[in-house]
Amino acid sequence: MAKSLLDTAIVRRARGVGLCCVALIVGCTSGQQPPASPDTRAADEAAIRKLDADWVKAGQSGKVDAWLAFYADDAVVLPPNDKVASGKDAIRRPVAEMLALPGLALSWRATRVEVARSGDLAYLTGAYELTFNDPAGKPVADQGKLVEIWKKQPDGSWKCIVDTWNSDMPATAPAK
Repeated sequence: MAKSLLDTAIVRRARGVGLCCVALIVGCTSGQQPPASPDTRAADEAAIRKLDADWVKAGQSGKVDAWLAFYADDAVVLPPNDKVASGKDAIRRPVAEMLALPGLALSWRATRVEVARSGDLAYLTGAYELTFNDPAGKPVADQGKLVEIWKKQPDGSWKCIVDTWNSDMPATAPAK
């Protein structure tokens, strides 16, 4: 009986020492940082600038689907003087209305692109200019600023997830 109690005590002590060793090893390695991912910000910035320039061309084509292709499926658009549009189905209406303006000439350019160090989000600021004809056929000109937030997709491509723009022009009084 005494021998079996001694054997049990030795086994318990060995288990305790073994668990302490495992805890020590885990404790020493858990503070190590994983290897840093490569800094792709410059390449990502170039990709977003190119995408945005391609988006300008899509807008100038007047094709709604070409414009919508730059948005993520769950994108949010905050158009001027309109309600927030969430998702491509809701975004289609304000984009289609804008692209259908008679005599539309539209352009914008990125002035700044910042990519997060993590490489998964970026924002772009810029300026736009547009002209169109009012119902009487008189040209209307507008210029303003814009903000786009881009998110890297699982396949490595970039899609716009938030888009907004607003005029630099003074607000006009409503017609009486």
